[in-house]
Amino acid sequence: MGSVKLSCLYTVSGRLGPLLAFAAAAAFLAASALPARGGPWVRPRGGHFLKISASYLYTTSEFNEHGDPVPLLTANPLVQDAAYREVAIATYLEYGISDRLSLIGYLPFKILTSRRTEISELADLIREIDVTNAGFSDLSLGVRRALRTGRTPVAIDLVGTVPLGYDREPDNSGPALGTGYPDLLASLQAGASLHALYASAAMAYRVRGGPLADDIGFTAQFGGARQRVSGYALVEGWYATVTPEALDVSSTTAPSNQDVLKFIASLSFAINQEASIATEVFHVLEGRNTPTGTTGSIALVLTR
Repeated sequence: MGSVKLSCLYTVSGRLGPLLAFAAAAAFLAASALPARGGPWVRPRGGHFLKISASYLYTTSEFNEHGDPVPLLTANPLVQDAAYREVAIATYLEYGISDRLSLIGYLPFKILTSRRTEISELADLIREIDVTNAGFSDLSLGVRRALRTGRTPVAIDLVGTVPLGYDREPDNSGPALGTGYPDLLASLQAGASLHALYASAAMAYRVRGGPLADDIGFTAQFGGARQRVSGYALVEGWYATVTPEALDVSSTTAPSNQDVLKFIASLSFAINQEASIATEVFHVLEGRNTPTGTTGSIALVLTR
């Protein structure tokens, strides 16, 4: 599905490569390791884990190619006071095909807004830009195969991601809904559980379509439950296989390669045996060519 262009006050210049790069980077961060966060546990045959979430991110800064926090789009001298907002509604599903094989699916709908002040090269014209693009982003489908079950499970994931027809470079120069290229992710996960506590770790490799380099990811997660309350803390990192370079301010082509390290915390409250409400916070600790900021999320989780 193509993006729905909701507003564009002015036609923007062709020097906004960093804007498209930033929006695609934010889209990549939101979904990069969702399968790996599920851990090495597979669903029993006919069982499911369904999570419907709503999230919000607002930021005015980014990590540049050196890893330094700077104002958003600072690489473009003709842009000031830039801000980026992302609202997303996402569905994540795990379904047990057999006791050792689960289907994985992830589909986000996004509303992305860019606000900024543009100055002409002659400094005699100032434009206030407020543009929003909305639509389905990328569809991820894959499988999780258990290599070992029990208290010390081991599993592998294989997940493919395809763009759903949105514009890779929107003609209103607003935020793109993703990179616009397919990806393929493979991960190896291991975990351990003891009574109500658990821990897991994963290593992943992503083959990225288009001009971007592949990247390597990892997660380390610790969690537990007590009566109706459960929670976890997770550290997640993704690093390009090449050193990220500065964004090209003269181009609106694909985003630059990037690195990111995030901390994620979640707290869930059970409504009954099959339903719960989950809250999550995603905070970017460091990165390169990566948005800064904290994303908040609330979700309805249904399990069987």
